Amino acid sequence: MNPKILTTAFFFLFLAAITLGQKTVILLYFTGIANGQYAQLDSVHVRNIDKSCDTTLYWPDTVLSLNAMLGMNDLHSFSENFRVFQNVPNPVKENTKILLYLPENGNVAIDVSLLSGKQVASYSQELKRGYHSFLYTPAGDETYIFSATCKSVRKSIKMVSSLSRSSSGCSLVYKGPENETAGLKSVETSANFVFSFGDLLEYTVYYNGLTITLLSSPTQSTVTTFIFYPSGTPCPGIPKVTYSGQTYNTVQIGTQCWFKENLNVGTMINGSQEQTDNGIIEKYCYNDDVHNCTIYGGLYQWDEAMQYLTAEGVKGICPTGWHLPTDAEWTTLTTFLGVDSIAGGKMKETGTTHWDSPNTGATDSLGFNALPGGIRYSSGDFAYLTNLAYFWSSSQYDAAYAWNRRLAYDDEYVYHYDSYKTGGFSGRCVKDN
Repeated sequence: MNPKILTTAFFFLFLAAITLGQKTVILLYFTGIANGQYAQLDSVHVRNIDKSCDTTLYWPDTVLSLNAMLGMNDLHSFSENFRVFQNVPNPVKENTKILLYLPENGNVAIDVSLLSGKQVASYSQELKRGYHSFLYTPAGDETYIFSATCKSVRKSIKMVSSLSRSSSGCSLVYKGPENETAGLKSVETSANFVFSFGDLLEYTVYYNGLTITLLSSPTQSTVTTFIFYPSGTPCPGIPKVTYSGQTYNTVQIGTQCWFKENLNVGTMINGSQEQTDNGIIEKYCYNDDVHNCTIYGGLYQWDEAMQYLTAEGVKGICPTGWHLPTDAEWTTLTTFLGVDSIAGGKMKETGTTHWDSPNTGATDSLGFNALPGGIRYSSGDFAYLTNLAYFWSSSQYDAAYAWNRRLAYDDEYVYHYDSYKTGGFSGRCVKDN
C-alpha cells in the first residue's frame, strides 16, 4: 500500500499479546490485520535497548526466536521434544506455513479441523528426525485447529483465516524437510543479537509506508498483532470530544488522532492586551469579533497555549488525554501526507467559503480541515484572516521563539517556521499515545 494513495492508508490501533508458553526459548510472532483481513507486514526491526543490538525480520519470516540464556541461534533447546510451531502468517490470507520438529524418526499423523470438530484435511507419513514444513490453504473465513501426533504426543495450534472468499476446499501439502533454521528468521540474522529476561525491546514495524514503534519486555512467547484502520475517518472509539462547551470532531491520519477543528477554548480578551498566567484560559478572536472564533477558532500566544509550561508535548490548553503537537508530531503528519511542497494542500479545507481564492491545491484529502484563522501580531494588530493558517507546536526554538506550521491560500506548501512566542496563532490537539 502506497501511503500517497490516501484512500487506502491505514494506521495502528492496538497491540494484542497471546501466550504461547515456552520456558527457555521465546518465540515472538508479528502479524497485522487491516480492515478485518490479514495485513502483510513488510518488515519488523527489533532492537534490544539494554544490550545495544538489533535485527530485522522480513516478510514472510516475521518470527523471532530468542534464547533467554544464550541469545539467538540455539534451537537445540527443542531437540528433546516434539514441536509444532505457530503458523506464519497468522491470520491466514491465502496460505500459511507450519513447521514441525521431530526429535527422532517416527510416524506423524496430522488433522486439521474446524472448531465444530469437523475434519477438513489430514496427513499421515513416516518422517525422519528434524524440521518439516507444511503449507495449508483454508477454504474460507474460519478458525482451524491444526493437530499433529507423533509417538502418542499430540500438539495443536489455532489458525485464523481472514480469507474473504470461499474456495473449493482446504488443502494441506507436505513441503519437505528443512534445516534447523527453517522458517525462523531470527536464526538467519545477526548472531550478535542477545537477550535476557527483563530486557527492553523496541519493535519498529513497517507496513505499506507506515512506521510504528512499540516497546516490550517479553517474558514468554507472544503473538503481537498490529490492527490497522482507515485513515481519514473518525478516530475509533472517540469520533467526537466535548470540551469546555465545544464539540470537536476527530480524524485519524496515519498513526495519529487529531482534532478536526481549530481550538476555541477560553475567554476572549482584546487584541491590544497580553494573555497572562492568571488561571484563566484567554483567547483572541480575530478583529476582536467573537464570531470569528466560532468559525476559525481562537488565537493564542505560545505561553498561553502551553499554559506556561515549556516541556514539549504538554497538555496545554487541550483536554485531558490530548496535547499540543510537538514539532516532530507535525513532521509525522506532513511526512505521511507527502513532501512539504504538496502536504499543505492536502491539509486545507476545499473551496473558497473560508479560504481566499484560488486556495491552490486544496484537497483536504484526509479531513484535517485546516482553516485560515490569520494571526495576531505582537503589536496587537490582526492580519491574514482567510489568507493564512498558523499552527503552534509545543516545541521551542529558543527562549523567545517556538516552532510552527503555516499554510497559505495561494500555494500548497506547508511551511516550517520559528516565530515570536508573543504572536497569536491557532491551536490543534493530537491524542496522547
